[in-house]
Amino acid sequence: MKKKLPIKDILIIVILFAAMLAWGPLYQKFLARPAGPAPQGKVDSGSNAAPETVVATSAPVAPESVPPVQTVPAENPATPVLQQPSAVRAPEETRILSNGWVQLTISSRGGGIVAAELPGYALTKKDPRPVVLDFRKVPALVYEGWKELDGVDFSITLLSDGAAARLDAVGADGVRIERFISLGERYEVTVEDRLINASDAARQVPGMALTLGSMEMLEGESAMKGMQFLGIDTLPSTGGEGVRHWSSKRFFSGDLTLADYFQEEAIRGHGCVGRPKMTRMLPPEIRERINRDTDWMAVKNKFFVQILAPKDGAVGCDLIADRVIAPGENPADARTWQSAAAPRSVAGALRFSEQTLKPGESMTRSMQYYVGPKELSSIKPMGRHMKEVMEFGMLKWVCEILVMGLRGLYGLIPNYGIAIILLTLLVRIIFWPLTHKGTESMKRMQELQPKMKELQEKYRDKPQKLQQEMMALYREHKINPMGGCLPMLIQIPVFFALFNVLRSAIELRFAGFLWVGDLSEAENLFAGVLPLPLNLLPLIMAATQAWQQKLTPSTGDPAQQKMMMFMPVIMLLFLYSMPSGLVLYWTANQVMMIIQLLWQQRAKRNK
Repeated sequence: MKKKLPIKDILIIVILFAAMLAWGPLYQKFLARPAGPAPQGKVDSGSNAAPETVVATSAPVAPESVPPVQTVPAENPATPVLQQPSAVRAPEETRILSNGWVQLTISSRGGGIVAAELPGYALTKKDPRPVVLDFRKVPALVYEGWKELDGVDFSITLLSDGAAARLDAVGADGVRIERFISLGERYEVTVEDRLINASDAARQVPGMALTLGSMEMLEGESAMKGMQFLGIDTLPSTGGEGVRHWSSKRFFSGDLTLADYFQEEAIRGHGCVGRPKMTRMLPPEIRERINRDTDWMAVKNKFFVQILAPKDGAVGCDLIADRVIAPGENPADARTWQSAAAPRSVAGALRFSEQTLKPGESMTRSMQYYVGPKELSSIKPMGRHMKEVMEFGMLKWVCEILVMGLRGLYGLIPNYGIAIILLTLLVRIIFWPLTHKGTESMKRMQELQPKMKELQEKYRDKPQKLQQEMMALYREHKINPMGGCLPMLIQIPVFFALFNVLRSAIELRFAGFLWVGDLSEAENLFAGVLPLPLNLLPLIMAATQAWQQKLTPSTGDPAQQKMMMFMPVIMLLFLYSMPSGLVLYWTANQVMMIIQLLWQQRAKRNK
């Protein structure tokens, strides 16, 4: 017979696991160095960064308050802002396109979008001004690498009562570009570029890139342990591998992430163990070219996203990012170097192949552009697997059902806290037969404990015979030994699906419930006053889980039962800094399980 694991060893394992879960938030709170501003000007970004590609950061501002565009030297080919010509340039002109859902600020410099205002979303809980995605660092829909357009301004003509615009410019080589931008019903934008050779000779339109605007975390948004909300997604045109999320690795793959590209090439992809020693400080910014046919590209933060999808795809893309710079980082002092990059802002660009236009010949490039919330109901109708920007993972079909259910319940009772509780109740009703059968199986297993102990004593030295007799005992009493696991097992996929849904659900942004001010964030009560912010829901959750375990019929090894009593502590550490909406679901689930167990106990006593 196998030897039981000593309780002290089990306790050590549990304590080490709890410490591992708690290390992240405690390190960030007490040990991590605060981030400071990135240095400006020319930097050595390593062999993979474009010369002088600086992606600085700034807080979102309203379009009318955006400062004038700064010019850069003409020898910088990677910057998305058009260079200043030798002659004095006319002042920048901007025009506003609006359809009630989104308001775009279009600039004459490059004909791109420098800001996107979303009237339906407040800037912060206390600031009712609308969210403004500021793209001044890297404007959206600006062509790079076309020297003949350097310093050339676009003329802008508004159409359709300000819901569309036509932009015109003529390059130094005589190639004319006509751009039509038209807003859809919500956050969709149609972009059509027509390139016309108006000269009397053949012209070579160079291979160039079309940008997506820079994005960063908005005011008041907090990071989550183990999660990176700033990200870039692409869909390769070939290979059938699906959407690539550059902020994370796929399981069992050697993928490089966005953070890996800040590392020296020899270090990329290595873990913490056996990694070569760093020879230089991480570059403040990167621009990595991916030479692979691409259907579309997305740049996103926690709640909002841009998606650019050319009708005929692109021949490649560029990943653009800058990182958080810690105070005191010194290129000459290896002790101050950060070992891993934390992205501070992200941008991107789709690349197109060169084209030859004969005199009078033209070509047209049609594109879908989305700029707005990461909202399934808005993105899914666009097709082409764009809904994958939600990052629902392998359980995406479950996540989509949960999102639709949550929005439907909110339509009945307009409070997302109540909607989460009702969704929990609905899930428990659906799985009631399985959970009821599971708890009944656990009760019968508990009643058989004396007989099972007798068999264990009788066949102590005959483990194979013991197994046969135990199975015979189960068959005699019609018990499935795995039946007691059902109550927990059926909750696992729903829990992880809800985690994927609620971690960045735009629906929960600033949604309050009782004392919780924002269900998309941890409560963070007395933040700045206490060493660790107070979160009441996780404490209530841990208490209800301990009560539920006490009511649940116990079976099996007593040492394992004692170990299970530590589960509330482990779940408390795991969920303490998670979004309140997720903790509310788990707490409501425990309360409903307690009610079910009490009801079953009462029904048994009344028989």
